[in-house]
Amino acid sequence: MKIVHVISSLDIGGAENFVVQLANEQSKSDNVSIIALRITDPNKNYIDKIKKGVHLHQLGWTKKYSIKQFINLYILLGKLAPKTIFVHLHNPLYYVYGISILKPKISYVHTIHSSFENWKLVLGYLNKLRFLNNRILHVCVAPTIYKDLKKNLPKLKSTVIPNGIKSHYPERAASEIKTFWNSFSIQPQEGQRFLAIGNINRHKNYKLLSLSFGEVYTKYPGAMCIQIGRETDMILVDELKRINTPNVFLAGPKKSAADFLLDADALIVSSAQEGMPIVILEALSMGVPIISTPAGGIKDIIIDGYNGFLIEDFEVPSLTSAILKFIELSQADKKIMAANAKSCFEDCYEIQKVNQSYQSKSA
Repeated sequence: MKIVHVISSLDIGGAENFVVQLANEQSKSDNVSIIALRITDPNKNYIDKIKKGVHLHQLGWTKKYSIKQFINLYILLGKLAPKTIFVHLHNPLYYVYGISILKPKISYVHTIHSSFENWKLVLGYLNKLRFLNNRILHVCVAPTIYKDLKKNLPKLKSTVIPNGIKSHYPERAASEIKTFWNSFSIQPQEGQRFLAIGNINRHKNYKLLSLSFGEVYTKYPGAMCIQIGRETDMILVDELKRINTPNVFLAGPKKSAADFLLDADALIVSSAQEGMPIVILEALSMGVPIISTPAGGIKDIIIDGYNGFLIEDFEVPSLTSAILKFIELSQADKKIMAANAKSCFEDCYEIQKVNQSYQSKSA
């Protein structure tokens, strides 16, 4: 069977990571192509993760919307002749929606990688147009997102398939990872090493993280959190620098950032909005517990006190309390939580199982 994935680019990001991993898994039995519409960052991308059996088409688009670009995509899809088109993120969906009207015999699957709130406006328009075209199956990556969609837009064609990945194994040597952790002004102490991975933007809510670790510092000055990700919102970056939390370190973007979870005791997720973050699955696969806000599909992954701690709101006292609670666990209890994290991943989020779900629901 011929399958095509359409995505904006293959820059570093959760959706991009998932697309490459799903395409790699599908290529074991199918003819798979990935179409990246925009220019991909030449230095920070997932291109080298694509298996040889997956065909990559980079279109290098520079405009957000263009009739010429639409025609070029239409012609390329005609040549590839897929049975199923998987579409990811906002901009590609607009183009593929138009193509789905012109090519009605193809199966269309749209994966919703973030919260329903992020997609509410777009999906609302598609719901109004469903009498003209309701061919696209909208896949929610978490039950919470699916419930929100069905509550608001019950007639839109939709289902739920949790995100999945291969278990993450660090590419870097253990010595390189240790050197990274030792390169900051606070020396890492076992049981007090935390990592946050994600670009600095309003969704990731790193102000909450910084203020919370400022509170933690007053009781445990040896506790540290390293934040890895691109500085995409300079106003927020400047605000974090003004807060200047002494035990939070902004390390910038790193390729294969999940490698550094090898020496972390827990992953911190302070997000205000999320779908089902790939970095959480990477952490679980490595046996790293999660401390998180109740954003989006995270509520469906973290069982409070079992594979991490899930706070009830998005407030500094709540996140501070959860971090302190984790620090004060015995090493034996931390090891049990880590084992629970790994078994949770193996039971629910292996990419092979996710691929099987996509096969059955998109048939």
